[in-house]
Amino acid sequence: RMARVDGHRVVLIRTADAVHALDAACPHEGYGMTQGTLTGDVITCAWHNWKFRVADGRCVRGEEDIVSHAVEIDAGGDIRVHLTAPDPDAARPRLLASLRNGIARNYVGQISRDVVRLLQTSADPGELVWEAIAYGAPRAEFGWGHAIASATDCLAMLADYDGDQRALPIVQAIAGIAETERGRPPRALPPPDRHLPADGATAFRTRVEGEDLAGAQSLVIAAIEAGHGPADLRPWFTGAVSDHHLSYGHGAIYAQKAFQLLDRLGWDRAATVLPHLVPALIYGTREDQLPYMRPFMRGLTTLDLGRLAEIDTDPTWSDDGTLLAALLGRDRAAPLTAAVAALHDGAGVDGLLRTVGEAVSQRMLRYDVEGEFVFEDDFGWLDITHGLTYANAARWHHQHLPGPDTVRLALFTAFLAFWTGRHEWHTSVLPPADVDPRPGDLAAACAGGMAADAVAFALGLPAVDAAAGLRRAALLDRTATVIVHAHGVKMARAASDEAVAIGNSMPLAATARFLAAPKLERFVAATVTRSIDFVAGRVPRPDDE
Repeated sequence: RMARVDGHRVVLIRTADAVHALDAACPHEGYGMTQGTLTGDVITCAWHNWKFRVADGRCVRGEEDIVSHAVEIDAGGDIRVHLTAPDPDAARPRLLASLRNGIARNYVGQISRDVVRLLQTSADPGELVWEAIAYGAPRAEFGWGHAIASATDCLAMLADYDGDQRALPIVQAIAGIAETERGRPPRALPPPDRHLPADGATAFRTRVEGEDLAGAQSLVIAAIEAGHGPADLRPWFTGAVSDHHLSYGHGAIYAQKAFQLLDRLGWDRAATVLPHLVPALIYGTREDQLPYMRPFMRGLTTLDLGRLAEIDTDPTWSDDGTLLAALLGRDRAAPLTAAVAALHDGAGVDGLLRTVGEAVSQRMLRYDVEGEFVFEDDFGWLDITHGLTYANAARWHHQHLPGPDTVRLALFTAFLAFWTGRHEWHTSVLPPADVDPRPGDLAAACAGGMAADAVAFALGLPAVDAAAGLRRAALLDRTATVIVHAHGVKMARAASDEAVAIGNSMPLAATARFLAAPKLERFVAATVTRSIDFVAGRVPRPDDE
């Protein structure tokens, strides 16, 4: 029987031994337990076959327990139900244990419900995301990946939400990690170095360069145990990620996100975060050693990066169009020549990155989405998005450690801005759109796939409002896979920062178009198509030769 107790619905269940009371709604999707079936001391929800012990609400098939309430029968035969209302401090450990189980089993429904309930016990949102990072980081096969990195940005997006609505960025952060790392065993870390070198930064850099994973991790662990803080270790990672154009910029991006995460959650988490970041640097593709970067690298190796870093910055510098044209052109040597000339003219790293951001934004605004579904062509939206997130990461590294390393990093971002245009060399480029900037609901336009409106709203709204709309849109499940979702989240946050740095809303408009326009969101058919060509001995288009 269903009954109401102080406005709360419960289901009363009589077995051969006693009368029991449970919440009337199944914890899975809220279906009424009065519609269930009772077999012995187990009640089964009719909707998805979840089963619960009626004596204590323990789930015996499904994901989580149902709340059980105390029952007494007085001398007159009246049934009295005493609602279970545990205090938050008592409920929190149980809910955290349930959340950990949901993460390990990738039960998004359980994760979501537990997060809402934990927020209602005044749990710290950062601690909830940390549960996923602490689970996922040791299990990541090649170190930090998209899911863990985007969790940092989801945490930053908490400021856009209030109350129970904060569950959205939290669960998005957790769900990506739970899906990606499910079933993987944790990877043990090596013991710390017994003797920390006097120049730990150089030793770390040398071990990363030599692909000595255990040695590099041991150094980081030893430094943390010796009391080194973020100001000590940031240069280690900035130096290592600037040595190469690393995996489309992922090395620099992941290092940025790791330290931003520690800034938010506390340096006491460093021993979990940083050693598990190291494999991403060790295993990352050193693209500067591949054929397509040879013209660029021939020029880069002749530069005195130290002298370039010492050139005074002219705060009035602006690109006269030369650098932008080189970045958007086809001459592989031109981007470096133009970037170095800009530095000599006083652009500084920030000025160079401003132009990089503008170039990448233009590429995204003129990208022909028809190419997204040409399965023989291994290129798409995601390739271009790295140009903006890489520039944003390079800016972060430069702010913390200006010098020759971050000059090199900025020059790498200029190359990537150029290289992400290779798709345009053999396909069409959309003509400039006739945009009428106007205010509107940017998040709704992105969610509804209205790309033209989304661009118009991004340009017509105040930048702070457009940025907030993009961040909300990035969390609204317009994507089917973790990798595409993570790129959307990272783009939304990077565009928010870069619009301020550049001084206009082009990065916001570019990201709005990315979020709203069609994208390849599953890769099975494309992978099969390319595999058939590979096995047959047919090579991809030789853009990299």
